[in-house]
Amino acid sequence: MHTLNYQTAWEKQISAKDKALVERKFEETILEEDTVQYTLIRKDRNYKNELLVLVLVHNTTDQDIMYKQKKLCLWHNDTLVAEHIFTLHNLTVKSNSSMPWTFIFPIGTYNLEEKIEIDHIFLRESIERKSEI
Repeated sequence: MHTLNYQTAWEKQISAKDKALVERKFEETILEEDTVQYTLIRKDRNYKNELLVLVLVHNTTDQDIMYKQKKLCLWHNDTLVAEHIFTLHNLTVKSNSSMPWTFIFPIGTYNLEEKIEIDHIFLRESIERKSEI
């Protein structure tokens, strides 16, 4: 059975509104087997103008996944709009589970217009394709 988990710090800090949104997205997502997939929930910018992308990470494999030198790319249709290599020692997504996470793309790693709706962009692990940033 696939479960929704929260990192301890998230469990303590997430608002009731955001938790309800995460749980709704979790219930609505159709999961593929034996893969890692991402459901985008929202994007924002912080005070440093870094791009914040809140996602649900879905791990339907039988292995835990960790983020050590993992390159993630944000796409709008076929256009690469953000890419960054993440090493997150505090993020492990257990096998057959999903977990919310905010990936932070520093300035210079993205070229994303504010008007692009979240429904029109997607996040995935890098597969060596054209680099447009």
